[in-house]
Parts: sequence; C-alpha cells; structure tokens
Amino acid sequence: MASEKSFRPPQQRRSAATLDRIVQAAEELLAERTFDEATVDDIVARASSSKGSFYSRFADKEALLAYLGGECVARAKATWAEQLGPEDHADEPLEDVLERFVGRLLDEYRRAGGVMRALFLEARLSPGSEFEQMTDELDGHIRGALERFIASRSDVPNKSPRLAATTTMLMLDSAIREAVFYSNDRGGPLAVRPDDLRRELVRASCAYLRG
Repeated sequence: MASEKSFRPPQQRRSAATLDRIVQAAEELLAERTFDEATVDDIVARASSSKGSFYSRFADKEALLAYLGGECVARAKATWAEQLGPEDHADEPLEDVLERFVGRLLDEYRRAGGVMRALFLEARLSPGSEFEQMTDELDGHIRGALERFIASRSDVPNKSPRLAATTTMLMLDSAIREAVFYSNDRGGPLAVRPDDLRRELVRASCAYLRG
C-alpha cells in the first residue's frame, strides 16, 4: 500500500466519492496510454475534479500508482489462497485446477491491465523502489500458493515444489503479460484469443508438471 506520507485517506463521504472518481479516471487512462503519458491534468479532467483535490490525497502521480498497485496486491492476497488451497482441491483433476488458475490470472490481468502494466514497467525502471517491492510481493504470494498446491499432489512426481512453482509461474505469467499487456490489443504476430491462450497454457503447464 502507499505510505501514509504519499496518500492521505479521505475523511468525509464527499471526499471519498472524489477519490473514487480519481481512481476510476486513472484506471481508464492507464488502459489507454502509458504511465508517463497519463498526466495529473488528464486524470483530474477525466475525473471532473481539480489538481487541488488530487494533491490533497496524493503527494504525486507515483503515489497514485502505489495506491492502485497496493489495491491489486491486496485483492491477490484475498483470492489466491482460496484458488489453490490444497485442502480444498486435493481430489480435483490437475487440469481442472490449472484451468481455473490460468483463467484467474488472465481475468486479473485483463481487469486491471493498465494498472498492472504500469506497475511492472515502473518496477523494472526503478530497482529497489516501492513498485518493485509490490510486484515481488505479488509474484511471491502467487508462487507460494502454487508451491503449496504442487507439494500436495501425488500426480506431480519427482519435482521440487518450489522449483516447479517458479518455473510454472515464469511460463504462465510471462506469456499472459505479453499477450494482455502488449500483443492482443495491437494485433501483433503474438496476438492470440484469450480462450485459445488459456487452453494451450493449461496443456503446457500440465505436461510440464507431469513430465
């Protein structure tokens, strides 16, 4: 989450409504353009707000991205343990669990694609920053849930659960990020329909984990 110094939570209902508009405007703009291209002027204009209202809540544009990124991390923590809890899915076929896992990754990246793209790019550009800490926390949380799931499966033989989870995440996450963040919207040579991508990634991850 953004630090107390960079984000000041609203104290009144009207202020909370203004914050909601600013957040929605930022999410919409980040789906359309890069973080550098989305200026504070653009955000407040889209939100029908003012720069004074923006700066009464956020120290700067980076603080807004940290707030949005923190919300993404919080949502992930609330969902992934449920998605991959070994005690809940021990008797399910591996394909069914991975189908749900891959589908959820795709849905999460599509739903918050602009924010996630900005967050990961800023993390790469600023090693050691709050953005890198957030993305590491998000990746580590999902990988940990996948590791615990793999360790519980008798149909995933002769593999280190940690290495298998890391490799599976690298395979799935890199493919999904490339497709959702860069290829599909511009119709490039690596563009692929979401249903086709999900099906093929499930097949590939099942083959790897069982091999």
